[in-house]
Amino acid sequence: MPVSILPPGDYRLAVPAAVTWTVSLLILLGPPLPAWALPVVGGVIVAAGAIAVRCGWVAWAAVSLVVVAGGMVAVTAAALAVRDEVRSSHPLSSVDGKARVSGVIRDDAVALGPAAASRVAVRVDVDDVAGHAAAPGAAELTGASDHWAELVPGQRFSVVVRVSPPRRGELLVARLSAVSQPDLLGRPPPHQRIATVVRDRLQYLSARGLGPDPAGLLPGLVIGDTSGLSSEVREDFRAAGLTHLVAVSGSNFAIVCGAAVMAVRMLGATPRVTVVVGMVMVVCFVILVRPSPSVLRAAMMGMIALLALWGSRRAQALPALGAATVVGLLWWPELATEPGFALSVIATGGLVLWSAALRDRLRGWRVPPGIAELVAMALTAQLVTAPVVALLSGRFTVVGVLANVAVAPVVGLIGIVGTAAAIVGALGPPDGVGAMCAELMIRALAPELWWMLGCARVLGGQSWSTVPVPSGVAGAAMVAAATVFVLLAVTVTSRAVGDARGAGGGRVAWFWHHGRRD
Repeated sequence: MPVSILPPGDYRLAVPAAVTWTVSLLILLGPPLPAWALPVVGGVIVAAGAIAVRCGWVAWAAVSLVVVAGGMVAVTAAALAVRDEVRSSHPLSSVDGKARVSGVIRDDAVALGPAAASRVAVRVDVDDVAGHAAAPGAAELTGASDHWAELVPGQRFSVVVRVSPPRRGELLVARLSAVSQPDLLGRPPPHQRIATVVRDRLQYLSARGLGPDPAGLLPGLVIGDTSGLSSEVREDFRAAGLTHLVAVSGSNFAIVCGAAVMAVRMLGATPRVTVVVGMVMVVCFVILVRPSPSVLRAAMMGMIALLALWGSRRAQALPALGAATVVGLLWWPELATEPGFALSVIATGGLVLWSAALRDRLRGWRVPPGIAELVAMALTAQLVTAPVVALLSGRFTVVGVLANVAVAPVVGLIGIVGTAAAIVGALGPPDGVGAMCAELMIRALAPELWWMLGCARVLGGQSWSTVPVPSGVAGAAMVAAATVFVLLAVTVTSRAVGDARGAGGGRVAWFWHHGRRD
């Protein structure tokens, strides 16, 4: 019997996650469909399956996968239909020309690039149009960086804008272009003011204690603030396959929050106290680093794992990933089109499924244990995300595995010490005791930052660091085929998947019902 590329595991939430993602992409990017079409199709599938089981025509195990998929089609499509109805009923969607709007800043401003260096884009919730209150509607506002770049999430404002319709695939009520300076209404909420103080103080102390390149890199590694990164460092990190380190990926999230939870647990806290502390840490870290797609995915997985700890149940990585994906896409459907979310989910799933098999294979080749773990994680993450990277950029990073293995020993240290320095440095005035202690901690990270910058410069600065592949779907398909071949070879030759023989496509329902990772 053929060997499955999928090792044994609990795949029950993989189908709902895949269906939710597919339906979201179809509705957002596919051809226009009647709002009732997919919910009705999904409802019919569920009803037909239920009737067939009730009448004894088929066993539940034979149709459960189809029924669940139909149910998720109906739920996802209905949720998007409701959001679309709310969007179309917002008064801003019918405005043509200019209008004065009031709303709330929802995220940090993002520069529009060299062609529009003096302008930024920022996500806002508009709840007042021309003096008439309305339900909050998401919009993207562009304006002069002098007026909008420093505004804090949670800040209320009023401004005259030019209104344009949203682009295809967006769940925005409109796209706005500011034609006047914003009038600020009140102050941001306390938690956002505190987060802003922490972020600004880390930037200030980094600039005071480090050279230009390390000072721009540290805030990116700790809180995802890349505003101080030079174009040369950005390009080196991209070519070396290290960009995920300055995007506050799930690994950064796990390092910081995991360290806090472990410390509380080591102090003798009960599981329930540990869960409460962990949830507070999750919320605080999301507020501090801002809710990017990878951070949201990691936060939801962390919450699910903590709830499992509360119930004294063994955490399951695959169900947690599936649940986080479903919840994230239903809550924020535009995540389906976000490259960062796709890369985060795919990398996490790949590490859970195949890194152990590759680690065991490397150990069988007498690779030392510590190095085997690092190489297995770096190689697995690059293999499974390579098709998405090829689809988006038409490039394949040759040195990505080596670069990630080289910087792995310092990533955790920088994340933990850097976060601690950010918190301590925000206590008191800029020249107070807290700031002095934080600056010493930051200066202590100079060798680690030098090593990371050196690895990115040496490995990413070569002409052969990345190689071109066909762009778009063709390149992604080619790289995906190579990825499947490599993963299948690892699976076949690894002792860890010996028990997976015979668990191929004909036993998908068995995996879905009973598969558990030991």
